[in-house]
Amino acid sequence: MAAFFSDLLDDFLKDTFLHRVFKKFHYGKTQWEELYGVAKEMLPLMRKEAFWERRKSCCIHKCQEHTHVKYEDVVMSLGNGLDHLQESYNKKGLLSEIYMLQNLASELLMLGYPSYNQYIENNLDWHVANYHFLGSEKEFPLEMLPKLLKGLTPKMTCNEAFCILPKKSVAFVAQLTQDKEIHCEGICAGCQSKNCQNYVTKDFQHRKDGKIPLHYGYHRIFKKSMKKDGSPPLSGTP
Repeated sequence: MAAFFSDLLDDFLKDTFLHRVFKKFHYGKTQWEELYGVAKEMLPLMRKEAFWERRKSCCIHKCQEHTHVKYEDVVMSLGNGLDHLQESYNKKGLLSEIYMLQNLASELLMLGYPSYNQYIENNLDWHVANYHFLGSEKEFPLEMLPKLLKGLTPKMTCNEAFCILPKKSVAFVAQLTQDKEIHCEGICAGCQSKNCQNYVTKDFQHRKDGKIPLHYGYHRIFKKSMKKDGSPPLSGTP
């Protein structure tokens, strides 16, 4: 089991990431310090508990694999601490903080996918071709989830309704390939849910190294400098 991607946690309180969340979820100027405050409470909990894990897939029959394709099960979790923090906000009636925590955690997990892609390319002679989410395809029914989790980590479970605990967690099957012409476009590629905050077209931006295609939102996050639009920084002072 590996700790969650340290570079993402290192950037969690930086203006680039927080400005992305601020704009995406349409927060007002009076909420800048509040958003930063929630993020500041989240970070030590995630540094202590957040993790990810991978292994050869138990969901794919051996005969479905061939020389240039293989599959692995992957989980990523930000830990139980965030669930407890969100519950403490709920008990205090802090509805805005509850929503901010949810949005910050979701955006961080979204960045976990390209970080996982990069890990595979850096450490294996393979790269990610596609993601398969249980319950979204006939070949990957939701009923596979308990078996997937059981073989990876005792820190993640699911209930009878297949809801994962801790709540700020994801599980999926990654399809890996050695075909240099095939690269993963991201988890949102091909999705037709146009009302989703993460909806993207096929007009993807590529990193300069050409290795991981990222859509415009990710491209903005990974840029070292951001467009000067008059919005003040979020790192403590408005």
